[in-house]
Amino acid sequence: MITIDYCGYHTHNPDRDVILRPSGTDSYLFLLVLSPMTFYFSNHNAVKAKPGACILYTPGKYQHYQADQEFFNSYVHFFCSQEDIKDYEIKKNRIFYPDNTEELNWLLKKIYQEFINGLSKSEEMTAFYIHQLLILLHRGQLQEEIPDEQRQGIYSELLSLRQQVLGSCEQPWSVEKMCKILNIGKSQLYKYYELFFHSTPKKELVQARLQKAKYLMKNDAVTINQAAYDSGFNNICHFNRLFKMQCGCTPGEYREKS
Repeated sequence: MITIDYCGYHTHNPDRDVILRPSGTDSYLFLLVLSPMTFYFSNHNAVKAKPGACILYTPGKYQHYQADQEFFNSYVHFFCSQEDIKDYEIKKNRIFYPDNTEELNWLLKKIYQEFINGLSKSEEMTAFYIHQLLILLHRGQLQEEIPDEQRQGIYSELLSLRQQVLGSCEQPWSVEKMCKILNIGKSQLYKYYELFFHSTPKKELVQARLQKAKYLMKNDAVTINQAAYDSGFNNICHFNRLFKMQCGCTPGEYREKS
C-alpha cells in the first residue's frame, strides 16, 4: 500500500533557503522545481536546475538543495515498496526534465488537497494519485529522451494525427494518406512513429480496429460481419485471420465467451 508521509503544493520558503538532509528521509521524495535551484550531491557535484526540473530521491539518499533566490516548489514524500516503483523505470536521485510538468503540478495539487482534507477513503485516493504520478513521470521521461528539435517540430503534428487515426479507426486510413497530411515521406513516418510511440502506424491501426470489433461484438444485435465492417475491415477472411492471430480464438468463439 502506498501512503503519503507529507506533501506541499506551491510551497514558498524564505529566499535562498537551504534544505540539507545528509541521511535523506525514510520515504521517497518527489520534487518539482518551480524556481531556479542548485542541487548538491554526495559526490560533490552541483547541478543548476531550472523551473520544470524534477528529482525523485530514494529513501536514505543524501538531499541538499538551495534556491538561487526565490524558494518555490511542489513535492510529496511517500512510502512504497521497491516492487511498487521498479516497473516504472523512473530516474532516481538525479535531475531530469519531463515534458509534462503542467500535468505533474496539477496532480501534486490533487495529492495535497486529498492529504489536507482527509475525506473518506483518502488513503486509497492518494495511493491512486501516486500511481498516476509515477505513470506520468514514466511517460514524461520517455519524451525527455527525444531531441528538442524533433519534439517541438513533427511530434505535436504526429501525435494529433495519431489521435485522429485511432479515434476514427474505421475510416480508410493508409500510410500514404498520413504522409500526405504530414507532408513527409514513408521512411520518415515510420522512423518518427517508432521513435515517439514504439510501434508502427499499421500495427496500431489494426489493434484499434480489433478492439472496436470486440466491443461491437458484445452487442448481440450486431453480426460478426457487421462488427468487422464497422471497425474498418473490408475483407472478412482477412479479419478472421487477424482476429485468430491476435486474440487466440475466432470471432465466433470470442462472442460465445463474452
